[in-house]
Amino acid sequence: PAQTPAAQPPGAQPPAAQPPEPTPPPARLPFPPDATYAYVDLARVASESLDGQEANRRVQTLSAQKLQVLEGRTVELQASQQTLQQNANVMSAEAQLQLQRDIERMTREIQRMSEDADTELAELQQTVQIEFQQKLVPAIDRVAASKGLQFIFSAGDGGLIWATPALNITEDVVAE
Repeated sequence: PAQTPAAQPPGAQPPAAQPPEPTPPPARLPFPPDATYAYVDLARVASESLDGQEANRRVQTLSAQKLQVLEGRTVELQASQQTLQQNANVMSAEAQLQLQRDIERMTREIQRMSEDADTELAELQQTVQIEFQQKLVPAIDRVAASKGLQFIFSAGDGGLIWATPALNITEDVVAE
């Protein structure tokens, strides 16, 4: 037999489904007082620390600027190509040849601009990485000294397979 929903008075709304409560992040385990080693997730430090976020913002800003310039030049190139296609029958041979040369020149310029932008972005990424490292190492040193650590392993480089979350000092390094 088919089941029918319970009868509701006319105009009554069915009860709204309650969305599930978001699960709070697990509580951080206390760091063992006798531990002489710990681990840190450097990718998290880079993404969550103020210095890492600033470095990322600088790279993204430059990338967006370069992309905007390249897109503008590409629009100009496409407009010239469209002009050549649409007006090829009514243009003089000299005008067609000049427009083709202009299109070739713009294509080379865009290619060079793209290569220059890639180089400039790579140089900035290298610079911000060095600057970040110069701030990261002293922060790790301070956390290690405050906890009396002799070893700190990197969690993201493939060498650390498992460790108790209590030995994770990532949040401490981010805060430092």
